[in-house]
Amino acid sequence: MKELARYSGVIVMIVGVLTLAIPFFNGTTNNTNLLIGLILVIEGFLGYLYVNNMKKGSIVSNIVWAVILLVIPYFLFTALKNMAYSKDEFALYN
Repeated sequence: MKELARYSGVIVMIVGVLTLAIPFFNGTTNNTNLLIGLILVIEGFLGYLYVNNMKKGSIVSNIVWAVILLVIPYFLFTALKNMAYSKDEFALYN
């Protein structure tokens, strides 16, 4: 489960790519599919960066990440980050 939490951003990116690819191969591409796929790919990339960033961060940096990750995914990725790494692993980098 720990490894799955570390790669949660990649999983979100794969879902985004599938959201882009499936309508393309079916020939039913529209702007909604493209927008949702784009948001999922970007959120997955940023989420991967956030989860694997070992710095603890300050209040300001956490607010910036919350704005960048669109608030709700921020809380999801924060929970996954805490699940992926123990307190001892965080202490090594801070």
